Amino acid sequence: MHGFMKNRKIGWRQLPANRYIDFCVLLFLVIFPLFRNTYWIYVMTGIMAYMIFALSLDLLWGYTGLMSMGHSVLFGAGGYMIGIASAYANQADWIKFDELPWFLAPLQSEAGAFLMAILVPALISLFIGFFMFSGKIKGVFFSLITLALSGVAELFVINQSDYTHGNSGITVVSRTVLSNNRDDTMPDISFYFVVLAFLAGAYLICSLIARSRVGKVLQAVRENEDRLTFFGFKPAAFKLMIYTISGMIAGVAGVLYVRSQGSISSSSVGISLATLVLVWVAVGGRGNLTGALVGTLVLQAAQTQLNSVFSGISSEFAQYWQLVLGIIILLIVFLIPKGIVGTILEVQQKNRDRRRKERILKLEEESHGRK
Repeated sequence: MHGFMKNRKIGWRQLPANRYIDFCVLLFLVIFPLFRNTYWIYVMTGIMAYMIFALSLDLLWGYTGLMSMGHSVLFGAGGYMIGIASAYANQADWIKFDELPWFLAPLQSEAGAFLMAILVPALISLFIGFFMFSGKIKGVFFSLITLALSGVAELFVINQSDYTHGNSGITVVSRTVLSNNRDDTMPDISFYFVVLAFLAGAYLICSLIARSRVGKVLQAVRENEDRLTFFGFKPAAFKLMIYTISGMIAGVAGVLYVRSQGSISSSSVGISLATLVLVWVAVGGRGNLTGALVGTLVLQAAQTQLNSVFSGISSEFAQYWQLVLGIIILLIVFLIPKGIVGTILEVQQKNRDRRRKERILKLEEESHGRK
């Protein structure tokens, strides 16, 4: 029994540091509503939706090496499906059409709207990925094309004001997963735990993919795509698959964000959000999933708190919170380029290597002593 407990303790010590961080983040999110008011529960619900969005990008960028600078298009596509469905169901004042066009007809059904919010981002990523990956576009060219895509998508949403309400955006009145009925709104704390459940599910799915054989191939794509091709694999097929899965997860994040925050606008598909999610993942540390969670949580919570503090000083001073947050981000990026979690994992590995080296030297000294 003593040996079993000892081995179990050693097993816990062998876990990477990010597993402990995962547990701490989960525990923090579970108990968060107990010591925060309704406003902060509302804010944290939106942050958790963004955390799912960051996970989808980390799966693509951190594990596969595809830095998408237009990932917001997939997030916004999912959100807009719910926004249009909600506006049509409640006959918003700005709607000028009696029936939805055939390609948006599934939005008339609550389940159809949810499926569209997942399938449309998946189809967008599948379509774009097919042409880019079959054309062997990668690296900085992939990033530039996706950046251009986010700019085009933002202009498209603004111009299609009959369905998207242009720059004004769409207000979503029901805080539920499926229902578009304004009377079916869930209490803030109930919906908070619904989003938390989705976050846990998204993390588990991403973790299973990352730890599977497919995940190992994706990491090989990131490290040396040419060598992987030499061994008989088809990197384009794996990249297309993970891009599509990432798009579906981003679409779910868009749904939850719109449902929790009550609106969506053209900025949700544009360059600003696409850049933000890159910063969240980079600051947290990419390629381990935990960094995406930590980076999003820390930066979004800091943004809300700084905005509140600076606004409380004076209305003229309120605009400078962005400058302070920008300085903090730059310091993190320059001082710890591998991100918060990436740096912690690097330090842990160095300590383990040092202890292993010390044990080997000690064994060698004992061996020489016996001789």
